[in-house]
Amino acid sequence: MHVLYSMRGFAANMDWDTILLRKVSVTFLLLLLLPSLAVASRFISRDGTVVSRSEVVNDDLYVFGDFVEFYGQIDGDLTAFCFDVEEDGEILGNVNLFAYKIDVGGMIDNSARLFGNNIIVRGEISRNLLAFGREIEATKQAVIERDLTCVGDVIRIKGRIKGDVCATGSMVFISGVIDGRAEIEADELYIDYPAEIGGDLVYTSRLEAEIEEDVVISGEIVHNLPEERERQGDFFPSVLPILRILLFVMALITGFAMILLFNRHTRESAEQIEKRFWPTFAVGLLALILITLGAIIMTALVIGIPLAIILTSLGILLFYIGKIYVSILIGRLTFKIFSGTKRIALGWELLVGLIILSLVFRIPVAGTIVYILSFITGAGAAVMGYLSLNKKYKTAAQQQPAPAAPPEAG
Repeated sequence: MHVLYSMRGFAANMDWDTILLRKVSVTFLLLLLLPSLAVASRFISRDGTVVSRSEVVNDDLYVFGDFVEFYGQIDGDLTAFCFDVEEDGEILGNVNLFAYKIDVGGMIDNSARLFGNNIIVRGEISRNLLAFGREIEATKQAVIERDLTCVGDVIRIKGRIKGDVCATGSMVFISGVIDGRAEIEADELYIDYPAEIGGDLVYTSRLEAEIEEDVVISGEIVHNLPEERERQGDFFPSVLPILRILLFVMALITGFAMILLFNRHTRESAEQIEKRFWPTFAVGLLALILITLGAIIMTALVIGIPLAIILTSLGILLFYIGKIYVSILIGRLTFKIFSGTKRIALGWELLVGLIILSLVFRIPVAGTIVYILSFITGAGAAVMGYLSLNKKYKTAAQQQPAPAAPPEAG
């Protein structure tokens, strides 16, 4: 919540739905759904991926796994969703990375869009950089040829930004060179030597920025106080788009964790929706009703409050992970329709399906209905997937031939 409070004015001054949500949705839908791209691109899905310095990829590269280390050359775009991403090669196209930890140290000939927890940029980006994370740092070696747009908790700008900077966070530190205009929103802003800002410095904060004497700022310095939006009753509308993006990223991370840790169950659950939709929906509805009634009864008995908490947690868990299975199915059907691809990595099915589902959820009335139906269906899929796997395991065990009896002693 601390981060959200620090970003409220920035969200009000900028159309976050356009800048971030559309960047995520439209960019990835175009990248992943066009038939020509689906045929020409290279997909890699495994626990770890290492691309050596001698390797050259002549197509767009899509990677899903635990980690990726890239030191080679890509003649197209690089898109990855991993826990840990290290890029130290040369990318002739754009870079789109979703990861917990991101380290970009190579050469990117186009733009970079980075979404993670810890983001470090120490290479050269020939166009724009968009970064969304908790801790973001552009090191002294970093060079951004055009604009930097970033949202985070702690932001450190130490490198060279040849365009404009638009940043928001709890604490923003600037010690690098910004050739253009700097627009900052932060609880605390520190500008230290040898920082240089070639244009205006416009910052929004309750406190005055701490600017060292030797810092060079060629334009005007404008200090705006944040508006008291809580009193006007429009605080939540201003942060809602940011909250949507955070929830989207959290759902994506949860989905990929489920794919990595519970791959068979995740795959089986999605297939249950596709093959047995109505039984799956009925099981989901029944499960949520029983959990709700059980929690109410246990709470009324007082002594059963611990069990009620467990049941409530189980219901919330089923309700939350439900959309993961629905998203995988939507992504699978989308790939079939647009590219003719029957099977693709679960991670890409999840990504495309979750984008589509998130956009549908925003449709008035219909979105709310789809929201409820998808969560109920997904809850049923979790139960049905578990039961189906158990049945398959038992059947496989029964079909195994019995061990031959040892020969009798002569």
